[in-house]
Amino acid sequence: MTIAPDGTTRPTIGSQWIKANAIGVTLWTASASASFPAGQVLGINRPPASVGLQTAFVVVASAAMTSSFLVLGYLSAVVLRTKLPAFPMQRWLALYFVLSVISSLVQAFSWLTPETEQNLDSVRADIVAAAIGSVVISSIISVVVGSLQALILRPAAQGLGLWIACATFAGAPVTLVALIAGLYGPQSGLARELTSEFVIWALMIFQAFVMLPAVLRLQPR
Repeated sequence: MTIAPDGTTRPTIGSQWIKANAIGVTLWTASASASFPAGQVLGINRPPASVGLQTAFVVVASAAMTSSFLVLGYLSAVVLRTKLPAFPMQRWLALYFVLSVISSLVQAFSWLTPETEQNLDSVRADIVAAAIGSVVISSIISVVVGSLQALILRPAAQGLGLWIACATFAGAPVTLVALIAGLYGPQSGLARELTSEFVIWALMIFQAFVMLPAVLRLQPR
């Protein structure tokens, strides 16, 4: 807590950042966790599911997940704006919108694929190579996203080198943990999906904590 000029106490930037991310991530996880069983009830990945039904499901599920992800973007933006008076809210939300649309569509379309028995023995046998590949892929994606965020923040903030570094470190373990959960967790049905959503929720909370030093380091231009 910090003491304002009028003598009242206010939450610190750090606690606001963690709270904003926790709320946004939980909403996104809830929308994804609700969309999957709804699709299963509708039979969107089983014949004779029509193209019209599948299209409607993808649109509705993607809209729900995109909206909740935008809440995350907005809440994080509100926190950053308290520290950066010239914070570019519109461009920040535009980036979150693009990222959320892409990720939501990918996830919704993946639910249309019928479940089949998968042979994971070959992947488990070469787990080291798979793990290294996962970390490399996550790191590349994280560098790109962190750099885009830094580019948006650049007119309003200083100290963005740490932002990119923290973003890279925060994202590095994402696909690795997801790979391990996919290999050794439940392999089908609602149990697999809920495990996946919980893992993603935990990783995104982890990322919020990793980004905290970068948030605190930011200084207005």
